[in-house]
Amino acid sequence: MSSAKRTQAERRTGTVAALLDATVASLIEVGYAGTSTRTVAERAGVSQGAQQYYFPSKAALVDAAMARLGEQLFGEFVTSPAPGSSEREIAAVMLDRLWRLHCLPIAPAVLELFNVARTDSEIARSAVELTTVGMDSFRRQARAALPTYAESAGFESLLDMAVATVRGVALVAAIPGAAPEWSDWTAIREHLLSSLDALLR
Repeated sequence: MSSAKRTQAERRTGTVAALLDATVASLIEVGYAGTSTRTVAERAGVSQGAQQYYFPSKAALVDAAMARLGEQLFGEFVTSPAPGSSEREIAAVMLDRLWRLHCLPIAPAVLELFNVARTDSEIARSAVELTTVGMDSFRRQARAALPTYAESAGFESLLDMAVATVRGVALVAAIPGAAPEWSDWTAIREHLLSSLDALLR
């Protein structure tokens, strides 16, 4: 009996994972507007009945997929600095990881969801939660990794500015034909680091 229960639980876990992976793949390829519960079920290789059992709506699918993706991405963001690294060097590594996070294939789909959230209350809840969890994680890690900078009064505001800058630049840089200077991350990172240095003056 216990073996049968484990098998059933494993089947459920496998079905849910397949549906969430298929949702993320669909968002990357065709965006939110082009994603449907039917095509997600087809991508996942499960029946639409099974899809509706676990996720009764498109919004529920997207909400669960974004939550799972957020956990994976924020876990990958955690970094252990190389021995002997200065706080400024650690800050540069953190900014690079923040930039790469916003340049992943899923990033344009997430930004599209932010736009959808203006008029869709279900997606709005998902977007707010994803943003809140992400910012809390970034702030917590930054405070721990950059204790000297963190003592400055403007530290939290600078973190918010860094995230907003990266998000905005990544959004424009992802547009086909956008001017190359929009994606000159090396120069943008140096400006952000200079702003960080200014906190200590």
